[in-house]
Amino acid sequence: MKKKLLQRIITATLTGAIMLAGMAGCSKTDTSGGTQGGNNSTTGGKDGKMVIAMLPKFKGENYFDACKVGAQEAADELGITLLYDGPPQDQATNQKQVDILEGWIAQKVDAIIVSPNDPTAIAPTLKKAQEAGIKVVTFDADAQKDARDLFVNQITADAAGKGLVEAAARELKAKGYGPNKKANLALVSGSGTDANQTAWEAAIEKYLATDEYNFMVIKNRETDVYYPGTDETKVNVECGTLISRMGPGEDQIQAAIGLSSMTTPALGAQYQSASQKPDASAITLTGLATPNALKTYIKDDDNPMNSGMLWNCMDLGYLAVQVAYQLKNGDITTESTSVTAGRLGTKDIVDRECVLGDALIFDKTNVDNFNY
Repeated sequence: MKKKLLQRIITATLTGAIMLAGMAGCSKTDTSGGTQGGNNSTTGGKDGKMVIAMLPKFKGENYFDACKVGAQEAADELGITLLYDGPPQDQATNQKQVDILEGWIAQKVDAIIVSPNDPTAIAPTLKKAQEAGIKVVTFDADAQKDARDLFVNQITADAAGKGLVEAAARELKAKGYGPNKKANLALVSGSGTDANQTAWEAAIEKYLATDEYNFMVIKNRETDVYYPGTDETKVNVECGTLISRMGPGEDQIQAAIGLSSMTTPALGAQYQSASQKPDASAITLTGLATPNALKTYIKDDDNPMNSGMLWNCMDLGYLAVQVAYQLKNGDITTESTSVTAGRLGTKDIVDRECVLGDALIFDKTNVDNFNY
């Protein structure tokens, strides 16, 4: 991975976006709540197909919906059965994930792909799956290393942190901030237990300590780093509170970064609906989310959210299923150094971690190019 993130669009992203409508229309739903693919046969379901079960942090949100589309594409190519389930957004807890996992363990699925809400608390259940002969792959967020076989990471923590800091810094500099004019920064994360968001926070703080970015400051972690969790009402309330604290003053916040696909759109929405809006020329909003989730705010000239950052969500789901299938099929092991993942080509595996690729930064110039 390149250390210097450039504002560019990955070719696969465009391809995936164009394919979205077509892929969504060609899967066949089975009675178990999953979807079925083609004709290849291994041990697994009643029809002899391999069964791979995918568990997002929660369902009903466009980020994981896009991951599911890519996962189904891979399942169709490989001729396997894909099961997909997760808790609703307002019940995105470890226990809800464990309840679903226990059902899949009893069902004796072949492989489980999971994005843990709590990397430590979920570990005993994942180990139970492994002991039952089920391959365990984490994606989007990792679990304890000894509780999974491989981790399919969308982006390295360092690259994510650098991309988010750079996006905020670029906008702040355009508004007159820099070495001679400090800017106060706030973060809106998730629950505080998410492994990926914790790693991104650490990377952000590392870059804020460098000469290039030290004009941005988190003055007080207790008040300026928010952990609203995944309840939509709480996310909106806390983002609204943060917007009310923003402005040009030394005791105000000049930049806010959302670290989840829920919090970043909430920042844009809360600014849009605020009765007393901070001066958009004095603040900036950015963060992680799908292009569709931010498009309205990015295209609104009166909204200070001018950019967002993510990766190709469909490719993430596609890669996760490819890795899980090849693990169960014996094509790769935990000791493998690469995987040939269908249309994505060869991806390196380093220390049992397979990284999808570079960050995708989108703004007014390209946000209409995406449909997820």
